[in-house]
Amino acid sequence: MLYTLGTALLVLAALAGGVGDLQAGVLPKNGDARYELVFWESIKDSQRAEDYEAYLEAFPNGRFAPLAKARASYLRKKAAKAAAPAASKPTAPAAPKTALPAAPKPEQPKIEEMDKIYAVATTANLRKGPSPSLPRVATVSRGARVLVTGRVVGGNWYRVETDAGMKGYMFGDLLQEPEAAAPPKQEAEVAKATPAPRPAAPTPASSLKQLTELSDCDDCPEMVSLPPGSFIMGDSNGDPSERPAHKVTIRKPFAIGKYEVTVGQWKACVADGGCRYSPKKAGADDNLPVRNISWSDAQQYINWLRKKTGQPYRLPTEAEWEYAARAGTQSRYWWGDRFVPGKANCKDCGGNDWDHKSPRRVGSHEANPFGLYDLNGSVWEWVSDCWHRSYSGAPKDGSAWSHANCTQRVIRGGSWRNDKSYLHSASRFRYDADVRFLVNGMRVARDL
Repeated sequence: MLYTLGTALLVLAALAGGVGDLQAGVLPKNGDARYELVFWESIKDSQRAEDYEAYLEAFPNGRFAPLAKARASYLRKKAAKAAAPAASKPTAPAAPKTALPAAPKPEQPKIEEMDKIYAVATTANLRKGPSPSLPRVATVSRGARVLVTGRVVGGNWYRVETDAGMKGYMFGDLLQEPEAAAPPKQEAEVAKATPAPRPAAPTPASSLKQLTELSDCDDCPEMVSLPPGSFIMGDSNGDPSERPAHKVTIRKPFAIGKYEVTVGQWKACVADGGCRYSPKKAGADDNLPVRNISWSDAQQYINWLRKKTGQPYRLPTEAEWEYAARAGTQSRYWWGDRFVPGKANCKDCGGNDWDHKSPRRVGSHEANPFGLYDLNGSVWEWVSDCWHRSYSGAPKDGSAWSHANCTQRVIRGGSWRNDKSYLHSASRFRYDADVRFLVNGMRVARDL
């Protein structure tokens, strides 16, 4: 089957745990599917073969692996063709030998590409082609969600793919918009039980008085010192990975980057021999956040800062990161429970004054009450902790939850290529420590 760059697969409803999650735009509840979906959503419109190859490295048997392979191959061939010198004018071909005419191939239907989730209005047959006379591929139950990948031009047939990976055609009258389907009873009951939004808790004045800024060298990140304190980490009403909400007490002051590490600061590490890797997408603007770095790359930068300054630099712990992001609040975002356009850098956060192929410059949005920028959106930020599926058994003193030989580390904060549902203060994610990805960056911390 041939794929085009215009064909973009969305996750099927089974991945998201039901149409309610798709409508709300929240993270799927199925853990592994959730991580794969975020990766795919961030690259599905990319014109770079490397992005699809990175997906295949992380998810070699993933749901979107066939499409990722096809796109990577297409883009590699396209790039090679563009780079190749113009071919010499071909000579006239020799007269063909007399042969029997080939049997005519059946005419292929003209397809208008689509990329949308629909619900099956009633139990329906999935056909091999756009005709009720063609063989049946499968029977799809009423209420099931299917991915519509195309519409037959001039006909009422749609090309679809089921959750089980079966592909075929379905008559249009048997499909309906997911929004038209009534939500399951339990989802409606949950919606009624959702409490009213909480106002953002004010940052204690005593905390703000203790905040100071510091920098250990000209090329070092600017830091803000934060005082000890207690807060509720996680969200008992959020994704399973954000539960249970639990009290954490940061017992010692620490400093954390005022901004994410920038391209200019990373270049200084490369020039000084401390960082071996120079991201291809570092860009010419030194004030962009550095990205496409792995957790292991971040450790090189940390070690370079330690040797350069003699100070105990490190990545923040996951608890320290959320403490800094909340900045004395307990609402969904530091500014409140409702998203406010223009407060962060994400794909549906408002504002069209920058090239959406990269994040904005650091500090382009308002700082939180601790004077820290871009903890919501911009780039995902590595922290020191190993990944755990929930907070059951997590430390309550703000220390890193780590162990030997852990291959997956936590990233926090969302990115400019994710939607706002990934940007709340409790949102957390995982990534392989040795794998680079274009939306992953970092912020530093150090002991005081």
